[in-house]
Parts: sequence; structure tokens; C-alpha cells
Amino acid sequence: MAIDMSEFSENVEAGLKANKDFTRFFYRFKSDGTTKRGILDYSDKDWDKRTRTAKAKTALSDEKNKQVNTSVNFTENSRLSDVANLYFEKSCDVSSWTNERKDAYNLYCKDGIGKKRIKDIRQVDIDSLRKSMELKGHSEQTKNGCSPRTIKKVLLQILRPIMQYAIDNKVLSDMPNIKAPKLNRQKKIVEDAGNKLATLFKTIMTIYEDEPFYRALFLFALYGRRWNEIRTLQWSDVNFLTSRYTIRAENNKIDQNQTYELSAPIAEALSCMQDDRSGLVFKSPVTGTELYPPKKQLTKIKDTAKIPELTMHYFRHILVSAMGEAGTATTILSASLGHTNLDTVNNFYLSANHTKASQEANKAIANLTQIKPKSEIVE
Repeated sequence: MAIDMSEFSENVEAGLKANKDFTRFFYRFKSDGTTKRGILDYSDKDWDKRTRTAKAKTALSDEKNKQVNTSVNFTENSRLSDVANLYFEKSCDVSSWTNERKDAYNLYCKDGIGKKRIKDIRQVDIDSLRKSMELKGHSEQTKNGCSPRTIKKVLLQILRPIMQYAIDNKVLSDMPNIKAPKLNRQKKIVEDAGNKLATLFKTIMTIYEDEPFYRALFLFALYGRRWNEIRTLQWSDVNFLTSRYTIRAENNKIDQNQTYELSAPIAEALSCMQDDRSGLVFKSPVTGTELYPPKKQLTKIKDTAKIPELTMHYFRHILVSAMGEAGTATTILSASLGHTNLDTVNNFYLSANHTKASQEANKAIANLTQIKPKSEIVE
């Protein structure tokens, strides 16, 4: 049926006209050389004129988005969160690192800057995001502000790649200056680290003497493993015969397998676990899936050891400080923790990898905790 253009006498914006009472709208635009046209009818809606006009503009914008560059699936008018979803889905590998970045995006960007159209994102929006993270995080631990490391990750490893994805797809021509925050980053000073390490070791071995599951879990943390590396460890990653275990590429931050020496205390705890030795090592006893952070058990260790600042990650700070006090070389410290800073571990890391570093680190831990070496680990 032909459209009676005499009905639409009121200009709204380019490509959009309305009838006299602004209840019906006519749109027309070109896409790929083809003219698209249609009617938007709001005569049955209980909206005022302003609302009907706004709805028509939005509908026209959405219609244009459907037509323009369908191979890319987004335009400069797309919301940042829509572009982010495509970036994580189309451009990123399936890995725990991608999931970690997606979670961080949803926490810090989705409900604020994520609602803005990508073409409208300005430097002030980036600055506002950074400032809000400096003042407050999303957990009890970050209630007084996120760490510089978290802010840097959100800005440089999440937000900037998403915006660059839009540029690479020729949807944007440029983006705001997204750079590392200029914050006074202070090292976490661990005083009396050697004694704290020995105290934690004794506490773990005592509290969980009859619970090898948690004994092994917290010993992995004591020996420098990140929580994500612990909770994703599979039995197939552990080799009792060679006293080695591997943190797979998808579960660490450098996207390549890292093999470490399996220390005697951890091997003994693992060998005592009542488990079918398939799938996850530290699976939930309820669901059989990955564990949530063991907050109650961690609190028990904190209270007993009298180290109230202890977190799963703070184990690493205590470890590296204690081994540093004992004179362990920085190359060994870095590689044993899974770092890849080529300024410190270039020669050592590339040739010896993490296995030899963890052997040296385990010797240092044994000295600090006065562990007597075991000649044999019985499975």
C-alpha cells in the first residue's frame, strides 16, 4: 500500500517526519544504495509528544544499525557493552584470562561507561571511570579503592582493546587517550616475612593434619600459586613419578604451560586425598565443580596464625619477601611465581623455565620452614 506523504507534514530530523499530532512517523534512509522506508505508529500509546518523538528517533537509529555493515554487527551508535560482548566473543581466545577480563568489565564498566554509545565516549568518561575505581571497588577488600594493578587492567587490558576493536573494524577513527593511571603505587611491605612463612606452614600443617584436601590447597598458595591456578588444577596435570605439576596455558597469565616441581609436603597431602583422581583436584564436594574462594577456611588460618591481612594472594607477598630475606636470587623468585618480566628473568626464564626455579624456591622454603626432606612419597 502506498504511503500518503501528505500526512507527514512535520520535520523531526533528517530522514524522519511526523504527522500533525506526532503519533505517527515516517522514516526514509539509504543503506548500501537501497532506500529503506517505513511507518512508526504510536497512536495507541499513552505517551506524550516528547516521549513519542524520542521513541521514533531511537527506533530509526536502531533500524539504521540493523542495515549498516551487517558483517561487523555494530556501528558507532552501538553501546560500549554491545561492542565488548562481540570483542570477547569474536576476538578473544576461550580461556580463564578472557573470563577474568569479562568479569572485570561487568564489574567496573557495564553499568556506567558501558551504556554510552562508543562514538560518544570522551576523555572525561575515561577519567571518571578511573577516579571512581580509585575511590571504591566492589568488595570488602576494595571498599576504599581498587589497587593500581586492577585499575591498569581495566583501562589498558580491557577498555583500550575494546575501543581498538571498533577502530580495527573501521567503526571509529580514533579513541580517547587511555593510559596507565599515574598513581603512587606502593609495595606491600611484609615485615618479618620469614617467621610469617614458617608460622603459616606450621598452622596449615596443624589445622589440616587430618584434612589433606585443605592442607594441599593452602600449601599450593604458600608455595606461590595463584587462586585461579589452584582451583583449575586437574589431576592429569600432576605427575607423582616425576614430582612435577603443570599450570596449563589457559589458566595462567602468560598463555603457555608452566611446569613446577611438586614439593614433598604438597605431594604427601595430595596422596592422602580420598579422590578418584579424575577431573579437578580441588572440586566442590557439593557440586563437583570449581570451588569458590575458601573464605571460612582462610579466616581460620588468619586467626590462628595472627596474620589478619592474609588473603589468597598475600601468600605470594609473604613468600617472595621471605625468600628475598633469605638471599634467593630475583630471577628464581620471578620465575617460580610465574612472572615473565624479561628485565629480570630473560636468560634464566627462557632456558630453565619454571621447573628449575621452583626447585630452588622449594629448597628455600624448606630451609625457612625447617622441612625435613622425604626420600619417597607414597601415593
